[in-house]
Amino acid sequence: MVTFLGSFGANRRAAAAQQWAALRTAAAQQAHRGVRIALVHSVYQRASTGDKAWIVWQETGSRQDTWFHGGVPCSVGTYVLLGGAVGYGPHNNPRVLYVNPADVLGTASAKSLKAWRKQNRQGG
Repeated sequence: MVTFLGSFGANRRAAAAQQWAALRTAAAQQAHRGVRIALVHSVYQRASTGDKAWIVWQETGSRQDTWFHGGVPCSVGTYVLLGGAVGYGPHNNPRVLYVNPADVLGTASAKSLKAWRKQNRQGG
């Protein structure tokens, strides 16, 4: 897994924008595998075996109930580059996305998207 987080150094906005650009590039390169970017909108249950969360798909804005298995990073406000498999969710939703650790291919902070948008509005 590639994590696009870290120390931003002197030019924080440019480095943050670069995080988002790297996540977008990775998403484009993996699109043929059904990999997409999603925002972790809320986590509604934490357990030793994983977390249940709502994600919002970046490209469509649609929400999906998601099970992050095991040690998958699941922090509200984080963008994740995800694979996974849709399956039956016996309690809340019949179309749950099941995500294993290997299905998370990258992450980026919400600040990185904001910085990328600002940089691209300014042409640079």
